[in-house]
This record gives sequence, C-alpha cells and structure tokens, in this order.
Amino acid sequence: MISAPHLSPAMVAGDLLFLSGQLAFGPDGQIEGDVTHQTALCLERLENVLHQHGLDRSAILKTSVWLADRSAFAAFNEAYSAFFGEWRPARSTVISGLAIEGALVEIDAVASLQSTST
Repeated sequence: MISAPHLSPAMVAGDLLFLSGQLAFGPDGQIEGDVTHQTALCLERLENVLHQHGLDRSAILKTSVWLADRSAFAAFNEAYSAFFGEWRPARSTVISGLAIEGALVEIDAVASLQSTST
C-alpha cells in the first residue's frame, strides 16, 4: 500500500477546475490490468472527481496523459475514445516512466466550471 500523496484531488482557479493525475487504483489499493483497463479506470476516477463538483466528462477541456509504453498507445487511444465518444478535449500524450510500480497510464485534466461548447 502506498502512503497518501501530498496533493488535492482538484483545485479551482477562476472558472477552471484542475484535476490531479489519476492512476488505476482498484478498490483494494492495487494497480492491475492492461492499459485498456487502466485507462478506463483512470478516466472513471477523473469523472468521480468531476461529479463531486457537479460536472461530468463534457466539462473536460484538456487532458495530459503519461503512458509507460509507446506500444500501448493504440489500445490506450481506443479506450480513451470510447470514454469520450464525440467529445474531444485537447490532449497531450507523453511516453514516460511512472512513479508507481505497475502503472501503465496516468491522466490529469483541466475542466470548465461553466458550460462548454465545441
């Protein structure tokens, strides 16, 4: 089990909500699964934070993604696209080692506290 990180799940600045990076921790506090499963879980965790602020996934304006393995990009992108559907937030994707053993993807986001449009 990992000790609690020194961060806030989200911070408000003006009309923006900045969401901390999410990893694919399951209910048991462990990270498991392939990149598809981990991507879906990271996005669900982001959406849970959004719900705490009365928002849904359509409020997300920008995501930043860290992938541990370049060869996992296609599987990640498919899971990411399935989550967002027609909504296409701006996105940066970086291939990088992640701080937690077993983590294949980490995703953070910036959301609007106001209604969004394309």
